[in-house]
Amino acid sequence: MKKFLSLSLTFLLLQSAFCFVLLPTDIRAQYSNPGSFQQEILTNQVIIDMVAAKVSQETVIAKIKSSKNFFDTSAAALQQLKKSGVSDAIVLAMVQKASGMEMTAPSGGSATLTIPDGTEIKIVTSEDVSGQKVVEGDPLTFKIAEDVKIDGRTVIAKDAIVKGTVSSAKKKGFMGKGGELSIRIESTQTIDGQKIKLRASKSGAGGDNMGSTVALTVLFGPLGLLRKGKEAKIKAGTILSAYTDEAKTVTASN
Repeated sequence: MKKFLSLSLTFLLLQSAFCFVLLPTDIRAQYSNPGSFQQEILTNQVIIDMVAAKVSQETVIAKIKSSKNFFDTSAAALQQLKKSGVSDAIVLAMVQKASGMEMTAPSGGSATLTIPDGTEIKIVTSEDVSGQKVVEGDPLTFKIAEDVKIDGRTVIAKDAIVKGTVSSAKKKGFMGKGGELSIRIESTQTIDGQKIKLRASKSGAGGDNMGSTVALTVLFGPLGLLRKGKEAKIKAGTILSAYTDEAKTVTASN
């Protein structure tokens, strides 16, 4: 009886070993390394789904750096990524990862930073803006007066274009009535090419203040019944304060 049990046990052990040898190499690797079951392979669609789910840009980029991938970086695929709302920083990380390039810049590296809502930005007028010459709805263009930096890195560069519009304009009149001019500051561009909304007031309380106005009103002209009032004008080179109207995560280098 003991001999029969011994032979049976030997047979079972040999059968197990034989089956293991027949397993494909990659499957054996999975069995020998249980952690490999957790390895996720990223694709373009996975990235699109993460962005659609409002996963933060820094989290997506960190996932790209640490995971295997099967990215399609053809021109058509990159265009589809942009249409799906994937930021330039994430697309760049995908291209670099797919090509085996380093994820950091040679000159000190790059960093993912967040520009807080309400960050003050100085802008400068590049030409005169006169209430006598503009009408409501006219587009305006300004420039960033100085680099905007977070943790010592530039996130919005000097001379970047700032877009705005004329929200109201009234010409100077008789009876000492001065002109009125209100401009709306709307947006500029971050160092990595993203659009960031701006407002004219420090506080964002009370709802969406995107493009809140900067008003310039000349109330009284020189005394005299038939004398014209003063023109409402913002001269070229005037420095104005604007504020970010949203938080924005950007990739910046030294």
